[in-house]
Amino acid sequence: MKNQTLAAVGLALGTGLGAAHLAVTIKRHQESKHLGLAGMHADLLRDTAADKRLTAITNSGHYAELDDDERAQFMNANRWVSLWSLMLRLGFKSRASFRPVAEAFMSGPVGQAFWKSARTHRRITARDKHDTRFNDLMNEAYAEATSEPAAA
Repeated sequence: MKNQTLAAVGLALGTGLGAAHLAVTIKRHQESKHLGLAGMHADLLRDTAADKRLTAITNSGHYAELDDDERAQFMNANRWVSLWSLMLRLGFKSRASFRPVAEAFMSGPVGQAFWKSARTHRRITARDKHDTRFNDLMNEAYAEATSEPAAA
């Protein structure tokens, strides 16, 4: 009887550890996929900003009214915002340590203009709670810098 109890406990413990390992493995796989996509996004933005022949796609929509310099600044701002979001997602930055970064970004005219243009799109395309929380942090910093409402 004692051996059966020990076997049952061992099986339960092993099953629990297996489930925990599987959960961590799935999370790491998702993070790895996200990192790969973020890298591709950064490469695309870098290459597009570096070659005016590749900017046709960014010369439309809400970027249509921007001149080449403003468009390049917005693309650079987008790269930073995307990087900061990824840093928060993966734990390289905490919400508390990110707050001054968002405030500094929103203190200048480029950061404010970019976020005013991008915030509605980023809200619509948020894929999970992390994106929503990140957008909220950025909206709060924007609202404080511009005295405009935080919600878009």
